[in-house]
Amino acid sequence: MRRVMVFGLLVLLGMHSGVAADTDSPVTKHPLAQEHSITIDASALKPPKVWSVPGVTEPLQSLTAFKTNQVKTLELRPGRYMFTTTTISFEFTVDLDGKLEFAKMHDQCVSGRGTALLTISCRFTMPQ
Repeated sequence: MRRVMVFGLLVLLGMHSGVAADTDSPVTKHPLAQEHSITIDASALKPPKVWSVPGVTEPLQSLTAFKTNQVKTLELRPGRYMFTTTTISFEFTVDLDGKLEFAKMHDQCVSGRGTALLTISCRFTMPQ
């Protein structure tokens, strides 16, 4: 009885191991579930300020929030996000290929459209 239980457990684990039973190829994640490495560089902001991507990083009020003098790489799924400090905030999106997009009105202060590197170079919110 114990061997049957162990064998059954091994069969169940094999079914959920990430390898398809009939093709021996890895099971791919749904495109919206795949995470992409997005690097955020706000080191041009002087003096350093705290920054956040709400829902992903620590909030601005946290003692462990990231500072702009630190270049950080986040693992983000495709979707819409917000970069925020106490003086600037804007939306950006990560597409299915892990590329960035943001409103053209931010081009004076934000760069990295079509890449995985978001660079912020202005300290204050740009005029709209």
